[in-house]
Amino acid sequence: MRLLLRFFTMIIPIAFLSASFPAFGAEENLSISETLFKDILNSNELKLFPFIPPLKLPFGVSEHMFMLGLSIFLILILFFRGVKKHSFKPRGIANFVEIIVLFIRDDIVYPVMGEKRGRHWLTFFLSMFIFIFTVNIIGLIPAFKSATGNISVTSAMALIVFILTFAVGFKELGFPGFFKNIYPKGAGPVIGVFVVILEFFGYFIKSIVLSLRLFANMFAGHLAILSFLVLMFVINPFFGFISVPFAVFTYLLEVLIAFLQAFVFTLLSCIFIMMASTPEGE
Repeated sequence: MRLLLRFFTMIIPIAFLSASFPAFGAEENLSISETLFKDILNSNELKLFPFIPPLKLPFGVSEHMFMLGLSIFLILILFFRGVKKHSFKPRGIANFVEIIVLFIRDDIVYPVMGEKRGRHWLTFFLSMFIFIFTVNIIGLIPAFKSATGNISVTSAMALIVFILTFAVGFKELGFPGFFKNIYPKGAGPVIGVFVVILEFFGYFIKSIVLSLRLFANMFAGHLAILSFLVLMFVINPFFGFISVPFAVFTYLLEVLIAFLQAFVFTLLSCIFIMMASTPEGE
């Protein structure tokens, strides 16, 4: 009950404060849909505060590019601080980094690839998970944007997985062995070739789905939060008593989704690469 009271004591001031803001998008006479997408889509201006003019990013850098660079910078600081002092009992940041490494190793890489092979790929999938998760979380900070809500970013990441899938498959099985591995044993020539073609195009489809899943979840989540908040200006300012709690709930749900999408993307990438480079029957 106390937690519930604390929740509403925070929500009520926020609702009144939000209701006191000027009409959403009135300065530029934008429609509701244009305003929503403007606050989500990529641009060359960084708007940190509502009443301060946006900051023009130099050298053609876009907001999503800035968020990607900021994510990389924060990850480097995290790991440099985590491994700065060697100790058998890590503390603070080092302990946090160790938890992440053990989670990726014991729950994703080793169960899928095995210990011997997984040790070789651990660094790659660890970097992938931390990068996606950091970009997702940064996008949840007010005034910041999520670069994974850009289809170009997620497509580029899926393309890396797609290229690695074929590169590792050809390296481990050889060019003829790669296609022989997806040819069903005992099948006739017509059916066998048809299955091989389906499996080959299946790698393209898997990569596309990998990209769209991450993009759609992050883009839709941010759109849902802004949609709830904009209802105060469309219906009535006092509707903030309803829309703000829903927006807060969606925001908390987005934190969970940020972790789950990083986990799913990393896990599926690990499975795709493993399946393409493992002989049938092993």
